[in-house]
Amino acid sequence: MSKATILRDISNALKQNPLSVEKAHYTDIIIPVEQDPIAEYKRLQALNRAVVIECSKEEIASKINEVATKENITETLIPQSLMHLDLSIQKVCYDKTMEEMKDILFEIPCSVVEADYGVANLGITSMVSSSNQPRLASLITRCCVILLDKNKIKPNMSAVLCDVKAKYPQALPSNILFIAGPSRTADIELQVVFGVHGPQVVYVVLY
Repeated sequence: MSKATILRDISNALKQNPLSVEKAHYTDIIIPVEQDPIAEYKRLQALNRAVVIECSKEEIASKINEVATKENITETLIPQSLMHLDLSIQKVCYDKTMEEMKDILFEIPCSVVEADYGVANLGITSMVSSSNQPRLASLITRCCVILLDKNKIKPNMSAVLCDVKAKYPQALPSNILFIAGPSRTADIELQVVFGVHGPQVVYVVLY
């Protein structure tokens, strides 16, 4: 079929069925968080099967130690920026590439990471992958402990992305993680199963 024939048919079709043109009206479809954002964040995180622990900044290390005791963990993967934490378990610093650490990386049962943001209306955490905190840190261990400053809880995803864009004005990061509790899949007979291909348990330490 020639180009001329196609264009002729389109023209004839438009004569029979003219396109209706309406001015688009923007509608904000994001449900506002009308109650306390922190309370809503905690409620939805619990629904996402994460265990939320509240404490002061000074209590962070002791709360991680409590998690380690509860989960029977003896060592944890941890970014260089959190190596100062006084933990009762062995700390394995994630300061090399995956290739350099692959012999031990996938045997470590726990990781401690620091979230950049919380999203109140979804009950999830967000973090930008970096050389200090590689993407794998929150994905490969059986247990993941996420530290989150309450002041970094934003009302919705749009607010988080606006902050990220302001922080990285030249170009957005190549990888931004949004974590909603333990990993889950519904690939097997549409039944939701938790912890198949990632952390089986997630703790969020709010400080």
